[in-house]
Amino acid sequence: MKKPIIAVTALFDDEKESIWMLPAYLNAITDAGGIPVILPLIDNEEDIKNLAYRFDGFLLTGGQDINPKIYNEKKENYCGYVNTARDTMEAILLGEILKSNKPILAICRGFQLITSYLGGSLYQDLKVEKYNHKESNHRQGKPYNKLVHKIIISKESLLFDIIKKEEIMVNTLHHQGVKSISDKVSIAGITEDNLIESIYLKNKKFVLGVQWHPELLYKDFEDQRKIFNTFINSCNK
Repeated sequence: MKKPIIAVTALFDDEKESIWMLPAYLNAITDAGGIPVILPLIDNEEDIKNLAYRFDGFLLTGGQDINPKIYNEKKENYCGYVNTARDTMEAILLGEILKSNKPILAICRGFQLITSYLGGSLYQDLKVEKYNHKESNHRQGKPYNKLVHKIIISKESLLFDIIKKEEIMVNTLHHQGVKSISDKVSIAGITEDNLIESIYLKNKKFVLGVQWHPELLYKDFEDQRKIFNTFINSCNK
């Protein structure tokens, strides 16, 4: 069988002004049967749109905070650094991928990008805006393959179809989170304190967003491995 080629959005080092990549994203795709290709950071709109038709699937990675302008809010001082070039490119790319109906797996920042692009909003900082300046269990330290908190999965969701469980444990590495979603998006999973941690699109071939990092868990936990296997299988169809 021909292996699907998966485009992976690049991470960006602002100090070094260079793109880079965490190998776990690439390894997860490779181990699931795909071939990962890291995308460049470009600003030509037509070239960006063209990328949507050159690959079999897309992995939207983590990284800098989403610019609040995308969800029509002012950037607060507790919002982290934003990369305007990356926001711009990935928003254009995402719009075109959705038109082309190519499979998307969106992780952390990628999950937040889909949600905000489609009319939702984010907590610019969970500690400040959701937890009243109290610490929460959403930003763990090493080791990152440790399971930290529970996700409650909707039985009507794509995530349930993949994992076949109503609850799973996940890791957590984020200070922003999804505050609201539009009617274009459906909730797949929430935390016990009602923070949205997974979404999907009902009318697409495969669009799944997760707030946690399954690429750091898939080698140790079958539930997380199933996410990548199902994603890659969808890219083969």
